[in-house]
Amino acid sequence: MERLGAFASYAFNKSHSVCYAFVAYQSGYLKAHYPAEFMAGVLSRNLTDISKITTFMEECKRMGMEVLGPDVNESYRKFTVNKSGAIRFGMAGVKGVGAGAVEEIIRVREEGGPFKDIFDFVERVNLQTVNKKNLEALAAAGGFDGFTDLHRAQYFASLPGEQTTFVENLARYGNLYQNDQATAASSLFGAAGANAAITKPVAPVCEEFSILEKLAREKDLIGIYLSAHPLDVYKLEINHFCTTKFKDLEDLEKMKGRDVTMGGIVTAARSGTTKKGNPYGIMTVDDYTGSYEFAFFGRDYPEFAKFMVEGYYILIKGKVQEKQWSKDGELEVKVNKIEMLDGVRESRISGINIQIPLQSLDDALVTDLAELTKETEGNVTLRFSIYDKEDQTQHAQFFSRSTKINLSDEIVDYLDSHPEISFSLS
Repeated sequence: MERLGAFASYAFNKSHSVCYAFVAYQSGYLKAHYPAEFMAGVLSRNLTDISKITTFMEECKRMGMEVLGPDVNESYRKFTVNKSGAIRFGMAGVKGVGAGAVEEIIRVREEGGPFKDIFDFVERVNLQTVNKKNLEALAAAGGFDGFTDLHRAQYFASLPGEQTTFVENLARYGNLYQNDQATAASSLFGAAGANAAITKPVAPVCEEFSILEKLAREKDLIGIYLSAHPLDVYKLEINHFCTTKFKDLEDLEKMKGRDVTMGGIVTAARSGTTKKGNPYGIMTVDDYTGSYEFAFFGRDYPEFAKFMVEGYYILIKGKVQEKQWSKDGELEVKVNKIEMLDGVRESRISGINIQIPLQSLDDALVTDLAELTKETEGNVTLRFSIYDKEDQTQHAQFFSRSTKINLSDEIVDYLDSHPEISFSLS
């Protein structure tokens, strides 16, 4: 009996190993041959787990796949792949848009075709199911961006002299329109000319949201920065001067004793007073991988308080060490220096070396680089290294003695868009 039990246990474990191996094979096959569909499925399974969504979104970027925001004319409840092969965000992933509203939007769209504009949308969907709160969430998250005659800020603006927003006027208009249609359908004589009294609301004219406000609303409703990231303007500084990502700080024990340099945007800050009457401050900083909360007490507070402003882009230097008064060896990131990311490029970069394989060197590339560098005079020395991919011992280096450049975002974006080209900074 004991031998039989041992055999059964062996067989059970063996069968599970085979099952897991088969599942792993299937997953690998699907990811290799149907990458967009595979990742859409993975994202959909983790729709309510923002940390996993963020991780898988990064994987999509690494695989070169485009992930588009929610869209009332294309999104379904979960993540899907559109006709162009891009992954489309599911509307159920937008905070404030419930399953009932999503199903109603999909039902109406499938029955009557895509929505022509925002007025067509509020005329057709059941506004008892898709209410004002849903409309506001969809507008802020980009669900109406496909209606290109309007931008997101207009939905939340008001006409001069009015107290109601455009979204509120749209909801009111949609309800009036639908009630009128219902009355006309039930009337013995029809409702000829009745619609003339119901006019479409006028969209306010206003400035678009700043990139920071647009992305902040996006993150609040979707949980992640989707259309862009606030740190994109400083990706050069983040990639070349930071040694640590915030997700690395999730396990400080592994980081004990290390010097760390991190960059991010301040997303929250608060100050207070201890029981002894001493001031302190706490700020939350986000990078591409997550967020981290830094606390400042004693002399650190007056030294770093000026950086505790929401929207500030900062570079933080510190060390992972035991807290000063800790009895149980509790660790912290002891901040030693903070500076604005805005000045890092100018103060720390004196030269750039662009490495180009000989096989990629052509007239178009030379012309593009010449035009880009000619238009951006500055203080950065420009060097080129040309090498043969087939024999890297064959290479040549050039640099300009008379011309220095400003390392602009245009140059960095151009280099990033050409994966065959690499560069290093000095």
